[in-house]
Amino acid sequence: MLTRRHLRIKTMQALYAYVQSDLSDAELGVRQLEKSIGEIHHLYLYELRIFWHFRHFMEERLELEPNKQFANSARQAQLKHFLNLPFLTQITSDDAVIKAWEQHGIHWGESVDVLRSLFFKYWTQWSDNPFWTAPELQTAEAQISHMRFFYRDFLANEDVLHQLYEAINIHWSDDLDAAQMMAVQTMQNARKNQSVLVSLYRDKKDSEFARDLYLHTLRHAQEWKDRMISKAKQWDFDRMAPVDRTIVQMALSEIVAFAEIPVKVSIDEAIEVAKQYGSPKAGSFVNGLLDALVEDLKAEGRIQKLGRGLIGA
Repeated sequence: MLTRRHLRIKTMQALYAYVQSDLSDAELGVRQLEKSIGEIHHLYLYELRIFWHFRHFMEERLELEPNKQFANSARQAQLKHFLNLPFLTQITSDDAVIKAWEQHGIHWGESVDVLRSLFFKYWTQWSDNPFWTAPELQTAEAQISHMRFFYRDFLANEDVLHQLYEAINIHWSDDLDAAQMMAVQTMQNARKNQSVLVSLYRDKKDSEFARDLYLHTLRHAQEWKDRMISKAKQWDFDRMAPVDRTIVQMALSEIVAFAEIPVKVSIDEAIEVAKQYGSPKAGSFVNGLLDALVEDLKAEGRIQKLGRGLIGA
């Protein structure tokens, strides 16, 4: 499921796009934001489809093993055992997963050859490893750990795979970490006999967070602009990097509108987003400006938090 930070990033990107494109329909902007977030689930489904192909690749290895000049009975046993790993069996048989693939048209098409080349690379390096040749069968925990290793070292950081994703959706380069975390969670769910598919959101609050933050920021954009101008007199507001302005405005809305989120958390998250997406030195700029603006908002009684200790920055 998505973290709040990822939802903040998607909201910031949507707000930035709204301003840069001179949109005037906030609800249209919301729909575009929700579509952008929903497409992360499509990326996650592509990740799961990779494992479907991986299982079939391993089935082929098992079929070929007895015909080798120096067939390895231990490796055959390990392969059979591995193919019964709940995660791999559920990926190929879970009705909800298969339905989601069909509903969203998730298939690798001709690009499956790229996947096979990655699988071959893995098998070339690992087929003689004790993991596959040990006489005693691997435990389920060891198998899951090996799957995570395979995913991390042979798939997750492969540039050729990233390029394929960007060809499908140019924004997926920013979303891959979130989709990969969901894929790892799927492995854990299968091990615990839980539902294989992972939800985008942890709960109802998370599902509403991006929309509410987006709309509140738009409604208060002029007020936040005026406040920023009053505090940032050494800068010309219009010469500030648009993305930096957006991050500060969004953080102010979060601080004012979300009573359950501590002020410090909102500021720290804004700083991290600024470091990743803002202009050079945006982190320190956002930090200093927010500190000054928050002091005014506190004095005016605009910051109301639920519970003790949430107001302090």
